[in-house]
Amino acid sequence: MDLEILEVILACATAGWALAFLLQLVDVITGHQVRRAGRAAGTRDRDRILTWTVAVCSSVLVLVIVGIDFATRLILDRGDLLWGLLLLVGFITGVVITALLAARALRRPETGYQVIRDELKSLAGTRLAKGRLADYRAWLATLDARGKDVHTRVATGRWVRSIPVLVALIALAAVVALMVVERAEPWQVALYLVPVAVSAWLAVWGARISLARNLAIHAVHHKQRAEAIVMLEDLDRKAPRKVAGLSERVSRALAILREQQGQDSSQR
Repeated sequence: MDLEILEVILACATAGWALAFLLQLVDVITGHQVRRAGRAAGTRDRDRILTWTVAVCSSVLVLVIVGIDFATRLILDRGDLLWGLLLLVGFITGVVITALLAARALRRPETGYQVIRDELKSLAGTRLAKGRLADYRAWLATLDARGKDVHTRVATGRWVRSIPVLVALIALAAVVALMVVERAEPWQVALYLVPVAVSAWLAVWGARISLARNLAIHAVHHKQRAEAIVMLEDLDRKAPRKVAGLSERVSRALAILREQQGQDSSQR
């Protein structure tokens, strides 16, 4: 392999690991804070989401600035209008997608166990129709179905946390290849062992913290769901009941009343 390509791979891997290392620190610190808040934190770790949104948007912004500079050089310096414009459109599309994802992440959730519990608490002492109670039960069933995706999120988080380790290994392989051709020193290889060890340690620590955080939030969800079910049962007992044969009795009474009115009119 060309030495220049190895040096480019080493530089890119080093820069990528530095960025991934910062994101790992964000993951561990914010996850630790949410875990300590635990059951009192509620169902949504807003500070963690805000921190991650700022970190990811900042990274995307830096990449977009570098990319736009490269695309502008293609257009102005090399006269490659087609590829330059395509790159500009691609980076603008990336910015729009990132902004939409950030807005969705920061948007306050419209549904949740806490929302159902608060609504039912505000309806305490009232009499709800059976149809509305059925709507609340369907709402709870939908949230229960969403909760089954926890295993998928945990598996995805593990794969994401392995990315910094893989980037560090790529950088280590590049510096080892450079050492073989005597373009790098043994102490540099030893130095690049540190990112591999640090990233692996942070990945394991972040996974453990994430598990504890998910368990704490699940406990909050379970408590709010139990309270909502108790309130639903209480409202169900107070719901208006249909009396058996009531419609037939009403129809019969109306028929008798009409007959009496007809008899009175004929006597007159």
